[in-house]
Amino acid sequence: MPRKLRLLLADDDQNFHLIFRHAMTAAKAEACELEEVFDGTQAVDYVLGNPPYDDRQKYPPPDLVLLDQRMGSMDGSEALEKIKSDPRFLALPVGIMTSSSQPKLHELCYKNGAAFCVVKPMSFAALSLKIQTLVDFATTVLDLPRS
Repeated sequence: MPRKLRLLLADDDQNFHLIFRHAMTAAKAEACELEEVFDGTQAVDYVLGNPPYDDRQKYPPPDLVLLDQRMGSMDGSEALEKIKSDPRFLALPVGIMTSSSQPKLHELCYKNGAAFCVVKPMSFAALSLKIQTLVDFATTVLDLPRS
């Protein structure tokens, strides 16, 4: 039996983390383990296994990363560039969440290696549906190394 999908969420809004966890429960996303960080720098360090995330028993590598575009110390696009600049993580699916539906921002994210861009839903029900769709897609369609 394959292990659960490891999703790393990076967002500097603690309220969004709480809402996201509740939306995961509502989406019945049992096939997913959520790891959480609160800025782009932490996301890069977590993915790359830099301190304080170098204990891979405690902080296992994610299978999928979801970065908020707007974060304080390092935004999602910058974190994406740093993650994708390491050849070990070229195949890691990294998505960007944004409140903007501007095509130029989405184009930039794709140019920098994003696997997908998601406009942050304004309702809890829409967020739950997006989470359910993302987890279902990642666990049934993507061929992620999860042994």
